[in-house]
Amino acid sequence: MQPHDIAAASVAFLAVLVTALSLNVSRLRLRHRVSFGDGGHKDLLVALRAHGNALEQSMLFAALAIAYAWLAGVHAGLLAGCAYAFGAARVVHAAAIFARRLALRQAAHVVSTAVHLVLAAAIARAIAATA
Repeated sequence: MQPHDIAAASVAFLAVLVTALSLNVSRLRLRHRVSFGDGGHKDLLVALRAHGNALEQSMLFAALAIAYAWLAGVHAGLLAGCAYAFGAARVVHAAAIFARRLALRQAAHVVSTAVHLVLAAAIARAIAATA
């Protein structure tokens, strides 16, 4: 696969994940008849945070992946590895939030952050190589 294909596929995967988490929030809002906030319902609060966190982290990854894919001479393998690691980390993070597994959630966050940093460094290196 070409870097732009990898970026597109990973963004599409994350869109499905974030949409699924959003639908869960909507389901709980209907169940509890809550339009704003969490209405004091712990399950809705957890669902809101799972969705919000996935969205926050996925937007940065998407921007970095797309930026990296647009650069000349980039390594598809690096982007693919980052995409797989990030996608898996976000699924684990969401599951860990619902299961209330703090250590697993923290580990997934570390992986997500590491992927962000790897892609940012790779972008900087690729730009410096062309300058």
